[in-house]
Amino acid sequence: MLTQSISNIGTLSPLRKTDKLQDLFLPKDIAEQTGLNAWALSSLNKTNPIAINERIAKGTKAIVFNRKRLTKASAPKMAFSQSADEGSPLIRENYIEITISDGNDTHGSTTNHILLHFGEGHTVQLNGRPTTNFQRGDTLKWDFNTIQSYMEGIPTDAWDELMLETESGDGIKIDHIKIVHSGETILDWDQNVWLDDSIMEPNRFISLTAQILETKLDQIDHNWIAQIHWAAREIGKTDPTKYETENAWCSEFASWALKKARWNTPDGNIGSQSMEDYFASLNRAHQISEIMNGSYVLNPGDYLRFQWASGGQHSGIFIDFVDDPNNLTNNTRIKTIEGNTSSTVRVRTSRKLGDVISCGNTR
Repeated sequence: MLTQSISNIGTLSPLRKTDKLQDLFLPKDIAEQTGLNAWALSSLNKTNPIAINERIAKGTKAIVFNRKRLTKASAPKMAFSQSADEGSPLIRENYIEITISDGNDTHGSTTNHILLHFGEGHTVQLNGRPTTNFQRGDTLKWDFNTIQSYMEGIPTDAWDELMLETESGDGIKIDHIKIVHSGETILDWDQNVWLDDSIMEPNRFISLTAQILETKLDQIDHNWIAQIHWAAREIGKTDPTKYETENAWCSEFASWALKKARWNTPDGNIGSQSMEDYFASLNRAHQISEIMNGSYVLNPGDYLRFQWASGGQHSGIFIDFVDDPNNLTNNTRIKTIEGNTSSTVRVRTSRKLGDVISCGNTR
């Protein structure tokens, strides 16, 4: 019997070993001028997703698509959509993978399902295989994209608060858990741990919240600079409304992270020009020429404004140099953290100085 009753639940069967994951793809570089974000492919907003290639996404022309969020009045028309107006779109791959210990027969289980809770309001039932259930040594993978409508009703921050539960006294010893959200690995945990509801085992629940945060902070080498830390906690998230917009949200995300570090950056629907103007008003804006000639040295946490050859612009936050900082060229790679890149929050290591047009000094 459950500790709490569950009224909002989706059900997943594991992929067969020959099955491939669904990939809800958007180009990795998205110009702010396009207005594009993951709502373009959201099942909550558009029944016929539009096809967008890299050239279109990096352009300077606004893309017309239905990005009006689902309302509570229209939610009953869709399955699993009680909280759809509070949810976040899915993009790229979204899945959980669990590897069961191969130690001995007791490490597997005949239970037919386990539960994965997202925060307090949403649960996904992870079914075992049809005949072997949760067999020792098996690796099971469940594709969240196959229940896209249900998953898009889950609030974006609920992905931070995941917990596994079993209702069975026939426990499972888990070797490894991997969770991918919007193409970003938010959990990669090697741990021999029991999930077991028998009387002698106090492991009916496994909280994954701390391990998710650890996985995200590993991507920034546990950087202590406030805006980098807060940005990293958002890795894998896709909902622009959290950052005060329903448009392309790279600049809004950068502003949100900087606000967490007590900077008074602009609010609402903004763009990279507004961010540059803000730093210019503080005499803290620097052009790429100053970076290249060494009169200004990029500092971890600095705001970056990008522009591609197409004219499309984008925002990010500088973390570190990937290549030699003492020999700067247009091809020098830098490490950044960005919003609305592949329509999600992610760390990038392939950006080049040649794409930067200005920065904001956050020393």
